[in-house]
Amino acid sequence: MKGIISPTLKLPNFRKLYFAGATSELGSFVTETVLMLFVFKLTNQDKSYLGILRATFLVFLTLGGILGGPIGNAFNRKKVLIFCEFARIPLLICLLFFHNVGIVIACDAVIAFFTGIFRPSRQALLNEIVPQDKIKKANGFFASTNAVLHLVGPLLGASLFGFFQGINEVLILDLATYGLGLFLLSRISYAPSKDSFSGGESFLAEISSGFGYLKKRRDLFAINLNAISAGFAIGILIPLLVPFTLEVLERTERDYGILMTFFGLGGLFGSWATEKASELFPNGKIPYITVILETIVFFLFINNRSFIIATVILFFWGLLVFLRITSQMNFISDSVETKYLTRVHAMLEMSFIVPNISGGLLIALLGNDFKTVQLLQGASILFLLFIILRIPFPHMRALWSVRPEGVTREVQID
Repeated sequence: MKGIISPTLKLPNFRKLYFAGATSELGSFVTETVLMLFVFKLTNQDKSYLGILRATFLVFLTLGGILGGPIGNAFNRKKVLIFCEFARIPLLICLLFFHNVGIVIACDAVIAFFTGIFRPSRQALLNEIVPQDKIKKANGFFASTNAVLHLVGPLLGASLFGFFQGINEVLILDLATYGLGLFLLSRISYAPSKDSFSGGESFLAEISSGFGYLKKRRDLFAINLNAISAGFAIGILIPLLVPFTLEVLERTERDYGILMTFFGLGGLFGSWATEKASELFPNGKIPYITVILETIVFFLFINNRSFIIATVILFFWGLLVFLRITSQMNFISDSVETKYLTRVHAMLEMSFIVPNISGGLLIALLGNDFKTVQLLQGASILFLLFIILRIPFPHMRALWSVRPEGVTREVQID
């Protein structure tokens, strides 16, 4: 990983933003894992509360993402990030003193809301502090680090909860990450250019403008539709992966962890490989190819009964997912004007999270009426059809053939 950032990305502003974002994300992953375990224990192992906690978290994360685009365009993005870090601190302090399940769910939801606002502004700010010729390396570094945090965060959270048998020590660790994040963000040298703002539109006008921009950009419209279908499929897969491992593959909870580890390792390699792959398949071709391959991989995974083959398939799936995500970030960085950046990133995140919630809620409603394999097969067929049947459509053809004009940004380097 060091090779990605050194020597070509020895940019002080980038380093500060990267480490601020990484420590904040690590704290969030750890805390979310611990809160799931804590609520499970607090409610005498009532699984319904876990569903409520997760669904509430994703709903408020989505609401924050929806507002994050307009907010990032209306205000100084550095100040938005600092505000979001400050806003989450009193909520963590509240969790230190009140261990009521309702308060835990409410605080977690509001933390998710500010996290949703934080992410689009962070990604847009990245494009303003990293030179355009280095943005692909920066996006790859962020994506590969995110893959590592997906592995480390839950494992660290579960280990700390098991060791301390409580949440206070972990919350203090999370507070420390926010403190470090505030320090690093405050030291970024950044003064927004006039291109960073959209002209003082209202929130509703901002959101409407974002949809209008997607309507004009068929390639971005295709990426968002693909994210919707992937989000729905994965929203069904994640809640069923544990019973699939135990009942269908006839393995243990430990083997479930191994499967997730291989998915994360694949994601790490996918993030690293994106820049080289983009040289062979430029512009929108990688998002186009990978989402088609993901539908096939999903189908193969749920119709396989070998644990060894399942680990290989999940490794390849993780590689494809992070190839797609990182290449989408690069595509947006190369072709979207600065004033639309936060809106485009926010809408893409919303396109994944909302159907992800819908998939989870569908499992909550139908999970006891159908077998695990039946639900997963239905999801895989819908995913496959929604992608494959759209291949002849103009927006998918645009994603494959588009050669968008590059954008010029006013980049601030200290």
